[in-house]
Amino acid sequence: MVAVHPSGVGFIMLFVGIFSGTFGLIGLVFLIVGLAVSAAERRRRSLCTAYAEGVVGAFQAQPGTNMVRLVYSFPIDGRPMQSLSKHAFSAPKLLVGQKVHVHYDPQNVGNLYVEEENPRGPLVKVFTILGGVFLGIALLSAAVILGFAR
Repeated sequence: MVAVHPSGVGFIMLFVGIFSGTFGLIGLVFLIVGLAVSAAERRRRSLCTAYAEGVVGAFQAQPGTNMVRLVYSFPIDGRPMQSLSKHAFSAPKLLVGQKVHVHYDPQNVGNLYVEEENPRGPLVKVFTILGGVFLGIALLSAAVILGFAR
């Protein structure tokens, strides 16, 4: 146990508050963003109960950038449909003519997702993990420093 002079206790409490508070706040923000994006994605996927096999019909260039969006072609009740990907890619993993699995909301065909296209997956995991790490650092550091200050 480390002995702390009574005048130093106020400084230690201030340091713990600032250090742990900063890491805790950063952790909470990252954790909330990661969990919110993940929940929104799960909700959207839960609405998309119908399925169609489609193909990548074309690339659509984004003006002023080197990014492209994919144009998906797929049938619904025998009628040909097309949808533009919600995300732009600088180097798409899918090629024109490649088959894709399209899941769509029967009540709103515009609400769909393509299994092969998931650009947010790793980013959501990174945000959630970083949030947990920062929050853990905040709690652990507060416990350790306050334990030494007694």
